[in-house]
Amino acid sequence: MQDFYSFFCDGVILLKIFLSIIFSFIGIYLSRLIFYRIGFIDNPNIRSNHINPTALGAGIIIIPLIFLISFNLGFIWKKEVLLSLSILFIISVLDDIKNINPLVRLLFHFVSISIFVASYLYTFIADIIVNTAYMNMIFGFIAIVSIVWFINAFNFMDGIDGITSVEVFFICLSIIFFQFFLEKEINVLALSTLITITAFIYFNWSPATIFLGDSGSIPLGFLIVSLLIDLSLKGYWLASITLPLYYILDTSITLFKRIYNKKKFWQAHSEHYYQLALKNGFSHVKVNYFVILINVGLFFLSFFSLLYKNNITFLILGIFWCSIFLYCFSKK
Repeated sequence: MQDFYSFFCDGVILLKIFLSIIFSFIGIYLSRLIFYRIGFIDNPNIRSNHINPTALGAGIIIIPLIFLISFNLGFIWKKEVLLSLSILFIISVLDDIKNINPLVRLLFHFVSISIFVASYLYTFIADIIVNTAYMNMIFGFIAIVSIVWFINAFNFMDGIDGITSVEVFFICLSIIFFQFFLEKEINVLALSTLITITAFIYFNWSPATIFLGDSGSIPLGFLIVSLLIDLSLKGYWLASITLPLYYILDTSITLFKRIYNKKKFWQAHSEHYYQLALKNGFSHVKVNYFVILINVGLFFLSFFSLLYKNNITFLILGIFWCSIFLYCFSKK
């Protein structure tokens, strides 16, 4: 981490940030033109929420941009995080180009996250939770399954124009603010992700002209969960759960509903609450405005949880807050 004030008082850093924004716009714009030219597009089908063929795989340019911008701004990548991100990125790019068997894709997800947990999180698990090897392995396994579930949930939620862009924008902005409030430092990775996703929102807002694809949503889900884990390791675990609470609840409730109704829950579907909102007459833009409102509320609840030392009341209020919108989405 770097001191917040000295970071933004550095003229060279400000120039780098400005150029990063420009290069992000140019990079996404050019990649979109190339994808249309080579036919790398997402053609609408019966489950689609778009009606026109749209360029696919913005993650192919966004993830390298995040890496280059963060490196240029002085961020030091941990080897295990970079290795895990690279595995997820490569398998997701291949999945965008040519659909990979879901079980094979999931296997690579588990391999990637196992590396991350074993080399980065395991020592924290041993120090914070228990001190026996047997129990550490159990909690390590739970961590692996939870993170794999989160990155796939993040991917499932990327189903309409702009929704994941909005989610990433607010989570990164919140983490930057929290880091400043707590330690007067700047989270360079969150800032780099924010810069890139801000440029992407312009092209991904409805009507979108380019989609993230798995190459974007899966690695972004990993970056977001790694940022949230770092926040929780500082002792603010409730804020790290509350910030992405809408995505967690929408995915989890939808999954349990499909299991209860004896549907093949592992198959692609269009039963998430934000998708029900579209069926009930909401536009893509209106859904995103609601998601923005949801995230503003979750930001304040997360912030209060920092002030009041992980008071569980704010998590309960967050669940209630999100439930109001889930109910609204499910009704005409």
